[in-house]
Amino acid sequence: MANAIMSTIYNHYMTTYSPRKSDARLDSHNKSELKTICSKIAKLNKEAPLYLYDRGEATTSFALSLKENTRQLQRTILNTTGSKENDLFKNKVAFSTDEDVVSVKYIGENDSASEESDSYEVEVQNLASSQVNIGYSLPNQEKSLKPGTYSFDVSSNNIAYEFQFTVSEEDTNIDVQNKLARLFNHANIGLDASITDDTPDSSSLRIESAKTGDGEPPGTPLFSIHNSNKNADVDVVEVLGIDYIARNASDAHFTVNGQEHSTASNQFTINKVFELTLKGVSSDFGEPVTIGLKTNIDSLKDNIYNLISGYNTFLQAVDEYKILTSSNKLSFETKSVAKLYRNELDAIGINITENGSLSIDDSLLTQTAESEEAYDLLSPLKEFSSSLFNKGEEISRDPLNYANQRIVAYKNPGKSFTSPYAISSYSGLLFNYYC
Repeated sequence: MANAIMSTIYNHYMTTYSPRKSDARLDSHNKSELKTICSKIAKLNKEAPLYLYDRGEATTSFALSLKENTRQLQRTILNTTGSKENDLFKNKVAFSTDEDVVSVKYIGENDSASEESDSYEVEVQNLASSQVNIGYSLPNQEKSLKPGTYSFDVSSNNIAYEFQFTVSEEDTNIDVQNKLARLFNHANIGLDASITDDTPDSSSLRIESAKTGDGEPPGTPLFSIHNSNKNADVDVVEVLGIDYIARNASDAHFTVNGQEHSTASNQFTINKVFELTLKGVSSDFGEPVTIGLKTNIDSLKDNIYNLISGYNTFLQAVDEYKILTSSNKLSFETKSVAKLYRNELDAIGINITENGSLSIDDSLLTQTAESEEAYDLLSPLKEFSSSLFNKGEEISRDPLNYANQRIVAYKNPGKSFTSPYAISSYSGLLFNYYC
């Protein structure tokens, strides 16, 4: 039972906070890097006073949220400034002439010059879709099922699952539908269930597959629902009607430079250079969407805009934390990083506003980006982003340092020692409720 609870909590944490795509430099470490991180944490705790933290859910939520917002800021810095010293905002940026139909991301190598002239014409005939089953529209307050225990089978990805549920004396149709929706969603088998309000007094159960694309072989449903006990007095699937396929799954169909293609997903890559996400269908006029790489100046400006946006987003979250922490410490330290480079940032068109956020003078920034000394002029911005990244590492090391706390005791100066059992109070938050 303990292992099941631990797995549930771990999976919830990973699906809620973990990014879909990790940055290797930020989310993985070699042996020497882990040793350095551990040494820094140990050194930090060696001299730090003994604090007493509020162990409530609000503090736990604050610490988790702060760490993940900090990591998101660090990802933004890495994605815009580059991971190497000589990159200096040289990351290439892709463009799409119609983001509502096709969005694009550059995933190639930034030091490759042969891809700069590559562009593609994409026309979308239809998107990849998921399978949707919709049950009968049942009166909310009536009782279509008698009290008792019922079961049915769900087949998905060549695996059969048995679902069981109980109907009590008080359960109405809407209660049963809500119970089944929770049952599907908690099963974690790639099906999402919800309740559709057909009229003010009736509703139906909607079940949709997370997977898209035609089945194997073509025309095969991605999932099927059927009665598990043919000898039962009541066929619950027939009563609820949840075996009805309202929409079959289908592949996406599109053309690239006039060549027809299909795929089971709305996201795919072209030549390991562009990652495309299909979002809509092309117009009837047959106007294709052009994707390609922006010029060096446009890419440079886009990277800077993304960096400033990432900083402002993080600062907005920091200001919201004041309500939880009743302290300006985190806000003051974050804004102080930008203030150190105020004059240098002003010179290239990046200004600090009254609330501490950053604004951009586009004309001055464009003038800077178009100058022959652009990368030299922008070097202070690289230093600013580097300092901001380091501040993020400091925050991530111990987010509880910014939570409400009371000093219980000071350590003896010069005679303190490292405690191997108290590396970081933050690390125990995830285990506090089920250890």
